[in-house]
Amino acid sequence: MSVPPGPPTPPPYAAGPGAPDPRRPRPSGWWFAMGGALLVAAVASGIGLLVWTLSGFLDTDATVPGDGRPHLVTVDDDRDRVLWLRTDDPTACRAVDATTGQEVRLGPVGGTFEKSDGSGEWTADSRFRPGSGELEVTCAAGGAPVQVGPAPDVRGFVGGIVATVAVPLVLGLAGLVVLLVTAVRWGTGRPRGPTRTLARTGGPVP
Repeated sequence: MSVPPGPPTPPPYAAGPGAPDPRRPRPSGWWFAMGGALLVAAVASGIGLLVWTLSGFLDTDATVPGDGRPHLVTVDDDRDRVLWLRTDDPTACRAVDATTGQEVRLGPVGGTFEKSDGSGEWTADSRFRPGSGELEVTCAAGGAPVQVGPAPDVRGFVGGIVATVAVPLVLGLAGLVVLLVTAVRWGTGRPRGPTRTLARTGGPVP
């Protein structure tokens, strides 16, 4: 004789009539906003750090025309400066400290540095100390313009590249983890609000 099947097994969270729903409540929607904010911060920090890293190459204190006349150039004295010459038309220049009247010694850059902007291709030609910061720069007549700008900082550039990669990566991964965990908890949790009890069938008790 066959045994009639018993009643269906209740779900694990329906221990009996009036039993509280043991599932954790769904997380606040603000967690989704936090995950999205971390992803936006990752993109913004990557762009900002890249611009900051390249600023040592792209910043220009002044552009001196090649007309054979001295031009007063004011620069900060916090770091060395370089003369950027047009790659296809280099121009000979000299610089004098306008405060002391002493000629500024132009030395080697210590590497090959090139950049490109809206005015053409440039190559770092000479490196010098800014002295008082008040300079008279004279470039040979008939030559191309010359740019004066901060000397490239190799260590700072390398550190900036590392930060440009690492900071957005950390923020982006954190944002993805927050969104993933929040989505899982939202799908498996009970609705937020007052705690309700469940009957043996698993349905909420009014």
